[in-house]
Amino acid sequence: MYDNKNWEELVKGVVSKRFVVNTYYFYLGAAAEGLGYPVAAHKYYELAAKTPEKCTDYQTWTDSCVGFKFPDEAVGRMAGLVGAMGEEKSWLPGQGPIVNELVGMSPTAIENLLEPKPGNSPVRDKFETDDEYNARMGKMGKGLFAVAPLDTKDSHNCLTTYDHAAGEYKISRCLALVGGLPLRHRAFEGSPIRLANAITSRDIRRDIREDYYYTGSYVWNQSIKVSRDEAKALDDDLMVGIVAQDFGVLRKCRSCDSGRGPNWKDEAFVRGSLNDSWMITVRPINVQRIVVYRRLDSRVLYSFSPNKS
Repeated sequence: MYDNKNWEELVKGVVSKRFVVNTYYFYLGAAAEGLGYPVAAHKYYELAAKTPEKCTDYQTWTDSCVGFKFPDEAVGRMAGLVGAMGEEKSWLPGQGPIVNELVGMSPTAIENLLEPKPGNSPVRDKFETDDEYNARMGKMGKGLFAVAPLDTKDSHNCLTTYDHAAGEYKISRCLALVGGLPLRHRAFEGSPIRLANAITSRDIRRDIREDYYYTGSYVWNQSIKVSRDEAKALDDDLMVGIVAQDFGVLRKCRSCDSGRGPNWKDEAFVRGSLNDSWMITVRPINVQRIVVYRRLDSRVLYSFSPNKS
């Protein structure tokens, strides 16, 4: 039914299975696309790319993936639908607008979204003047512009290649913008903790790792005509920014004091260090624009503004 593009029968066949797997989501996406529903198709392809129910888990007796490779197949189809989801613009390096001028606000590093935002409270402070309050409300209404570096060294995050024959730097499969992989990693030393045994006490170094996941559904593909040396420079200098009305941020412990084994204090005392691992999920509320820009000169390479639903 898929090969014959018999979309209505394909949908009936999938629904009758009453079973969740990425292959079936992909079929529903293809059917929605074939029937002229690009928004629904994009959502089903997103589910095919991100669902934990993978066809590879059910291949003992048969090829449940029927030749598809996920998430590549789904992400590729999503990229083809971006034009139907909103407005895309792209520029050559150095020719795009300054990112702050394009979005109309200053950037906030994605890790700083964890910090309290007292300025976002609609409650008026008793010491604020009318002008100060109105200015703060106006700024709050513009939203937030969260940014993070794009990790092109990890092919599971953004796949970048250079076509020597065409002289093109190509970007594809930015899974971090779909939400299937971390957009940002941070590793740093936190405040030490004091532990003691029966004889003495000591400070224990606390090493912290944070993985930031962006719960989006946007795929960025672009080919840029540049020299090999320019492409190398770009590869280490790309930033992504998300403009949204606000961001919901959830910080979840993977490995910290409450989730350790019963002897963690003794083990940390002997080792002299402790490892904390956190998963931070960043959920944009009412995305207004996504931009990719060069850190060197803050000039935009790519901009996507989703259609207003």
